[in-house]
Amino acid sequence: MASITDNISEGLKYPFTDLKKLVTFGAFFAALNIIFFAISELTVKIVKVFALTRGNTLALKFSQIPQDNIYAIAILAIISFIISLIIMGYQYNVMKFSIDEKNDLPGLDDIANILINGVKYFAVALIYNILPIIVFVVGVELLAFQNGDYIVSIIALILFIICNFLLIMGLANMIDSDKFTKAFDLREITDKISNLGWVRYVGIILFAVLVYVIIMIFIGVIMMILSTFIALAVNQAIMLAAIISIIEGLFISPYMSIFFNRVYGSVYKESIQ
Repeated sequence: MASITDNISEGLKYPFTDLKKLVTFGAFFAALNIIFFAISELTVKIVKVFALTRGNTLALKFSQIPQDNIYAIAILAIISFIISLIIMGYQYNVMKFSIDEKNDLPGLDDIANILINGVKYFAVALIYNILPIIVFVVGVELLAFQNGDYIVSIIALILFIICNFLLIMGLANMIDSDKFTKAFDLREITDKISNLGWVRYVGIILFAVLVYVIIMIFIGVIMMILSTFIALAVNQAIMLAAIISIIEGLFISPYMSIFFNRVYGSVYKESIQ
């Protein structure tokens, strides 16, 4: 059985096995960042129109909002959701390659298959997180007493952590068996975690998160320095934000995404050995 550091080390090296595929995958993150940037700009314009419109009736305020902006936001939101599914589908394939002990990165040729896998990935993640979301929303609405929302938030956070620890193994269990229902076979999932060892399982995930935080702090410093040089060259806040979003999308997000899902697949592989 590999050590915890071996799992993390292998996960950190894995994205570099094919830089072309890494950057190609990153293009989806970059597109997503630009779309979110555009949606934010359109939303700010709508809010300004809403705030500056005289009158107290909501109907009057909404009537002054440019319809083209609303349609644009709706179309961009749909496109961003499709791109997000493709990203999750690729993460699905990274976990699959890890479980199958393949050392190369998955391809991006079969977008239709990737999209289908993304739908499954998204559905499982959503279902696992429904409980903490419901507890938080309903709890905040029902508990009106002082500090009640804090208690609900803590309970929801604990449920969120528990559900997402199970989610990781649930996703891997589904991917390995290629059966959607296996993502929710809690007996099988907990048995595999027990086979690996709960302390080891939680330890690997937490160590991966710690490594992520350290990397992001280091990258944050680099990006801050880079932003200074770009700002001197561009001298436009919007253009600077767009360039930084593209850089972050092309390199940082895909790297960390592949890293995490490679580690998740490796952890599952150990649990069934």
